[in-house]
Amino acid sequence: MRTLCSSLMPCYFSIVWFFIYFADTAPCIAQLANSSQQQQQQATGEEEPSGAIAENEKPASETDTEDATDADEKGATNSTIQLADDEALKVEVGRIAFPTYEFEMGKKRLFYGLYLPKGFDRSKTYPLIVVLHGLNGSPGQILAYPGLTKHADDEGYILVAPMGYNARGWYGSRGKGGGRGSDPRNLGELSEQDVMEVLKLTRKNFDIDPDRIYLFGHSMGGGGSMHLAMTYPKVWAAIAVIAPALYGNRDRLAPAKNIPAYVVQGDQDRLVSVRQTRLWVDKMQDLGMKHEYVEVKNGGHVFLAWQHFDGIFAFFAANPK
Repeated sequence: MRTLCSSLMPCYFSIVWFFIYFADTAPCIAQLANSSQQQQQQATGEEEPSGAIAENEKPASETDTEDATDADEKGATNSTIQLADDEALKVEVGRIAFPTYEFEMGKKRLFYGLYLPKGFDRSKTYPLIVVLHGLNGSPGQILAYPGLTKHADDEGYILVAPMGYNARGWYGSRGKGGGRGSDPRNLGELSEQDVMEVLKLTRKNFDIDPDRIYLFGHSMGGGGSMHLAMTYPKVWAAIAVIAPALYGNRDRLAPAKNIPAYVVQGDQDRLVSVRQTRLWVDKMQDLGMKHEYVEVKNGGHVFLAWQHFDGIFAFFAANPK
């Protein structure tokens, strides 16, 4: 009996730790993820998240727990920002918002996530991080990862999170096709171009430092980040990927060999194999690509997604173009 108890105690404490940790982090994620998904469903009538919205509807702005920073005495900082391409929405500084735009290629109006850091000053130049969510995720979900907006506040980054056309577009990393059911046949192409159109809009709306445009993605978004780095290598200063779901010929990484990469992978991830990620990291090594690889012992697929922002933001700061 004593032997049985001693063997069960580690499991007991692991379970207790899990629920304590999840209780702290889940409300932050669930609030934005559920709200974002409800807004999408109300606008589209779909059961799964989609980036498309009705012509006369758009997701409302999400709120953080703290108020946006007021304008300072110099008059350079505004608490709300008007976007030229979405006159119906005023973006509040320090809060996650969901502007919309007309996506001509897909003949639909889409939305994306946007976060302007506290203290935002429209007269200043800012670095930008393009944030890509995972499969069946959403812009609101990934922008709610604990610590992400706080790091953006502390370091002065604008965050923008495209939908990627819908929740399963793969950002083109699986080719131009991939549509199923009611999806368009060129879903992959639409998903990729949604990201690039949102990037173009953001650069039009704000003064973005062209030497400090970064990519961050988790799972499907990690694979999408690597694909976009390989496809548009002149755009990005560096990328950071968590459990990147990317498959196929690794020789195609060559065009991105001059883009520094920060890679995080759990060795117990059941959705993205650590062996697959190691092969991509090996290819980075072969290409002489500047990179940092963090392999998390006993790490899974979810929690590590927001446990490495210190390293990611330090890596971005150290790697402008």
